[in-house]
Amino acid sequence: MKGKKGQFILIAALLIAIMMVSVALIMYSARTYYRHERWEEYLSIIDDVKLASTRLVEISLANYTWTMNNGVLRDNLDRWQRDLRKAYPGYGVSLGYLLSNSPQQAYGLTITYIQGLASQWSNSTSYSSANVTISLNLTSFGLTGYRFMAHVFLQVTILPIWKDKKLGEWIIPFTVNKEGNKEGLVPVSRLSKAEALVDDAIPITDYTYRYNETVGFVYEMRYSGSKKPSSVQLTVVDSRVIRVNANATL
Repeated sequence: MKGKKGQFILIAALLIAIMMVSVALIMYSARTYYRHERWEEYLSIIDDVKLASTRLVEISLANYTWTMNNGVLRDNLDRWQRDLRKAYPGYGVSLGYLLSNSPQQAYGLTITYIQGLASQWSNSTSYSSANVTISLNLTSFGLTGYRFMAHVFLQVTILPIWKDKKLGEWIIPFTVNKEGNKEGLVPVSRLSKAEALVDDAIPITDYTYRYNETVGFVYEMRYSGSKKPSSVQLTVVDSRVIRVNANATL
C-alpha cells in the first residue's frame, strides 16, 4: 500500500509539472505572438504615413509649379493632419511638420525655401524643390518624436548646343534629374512632357535620349534652322507633373 501511494504521488507530481510547463509555454507563445503582431502593425502604420506624406509633398510641389501658390504645401499638410486622426482612431496618431524657410545646401546648390517650397527658373540650370521635416507620434505604441524628411527635387540643365553636320541639324541636349540619396541626383528616364522654344518662337517638341559617359542620361532636341539659335527656352514636366522652366542664352 505504501509503495502504491508513493507511486501515485510521484505520478501526480509529474502531471502537475507537465501542466505547469504547458501553461507557461502557452502564455509565453501568446505574449510573444501579441508583441510580434503589434510590432508589424506599428511598422505598417509608419511606412504608410511616410509613403503618403512624401506623395503629398510631390503633389504639393507639382501644384506650386503650375500656380506659384506658396501656401499649397502648408494647406495640404494641415488637411493631412486631420485626415490621419480620422484614419487611425484609437491609435493616438498625431503628425507635426516643420517647413523649411531658410537657405539649405543640397546637390551643390543653395536652395532658398519659402514655406517649404522653392524654384529657380530661367537659367541654364533650373530647378523646383520642396522640403519639409515631419514628426509622427503613435501614443498607443509609446512612440513619440519620430521624425523623417520629405524632400522632392527636379532639376533641368541645358547643355552646350552642337551641330550634326551630316544631317544639318542643331542638337539641343539637356539633362533631367530628381532627388536622390547621399551619392547625388538620380536621372529621370521618362518624361511626361518636354518642349523647347528657340529663335523666332519656333517650337520643338520631338526629343530622343541617349547615355553619355561624362554627364549620364541626356535628352536631345533637334533644330533644323540654318543658324545656331541664340537662346533656348525649355519646359520640362516629369511623371509627377512637377514642372521646371529653363532658359539658356547661347
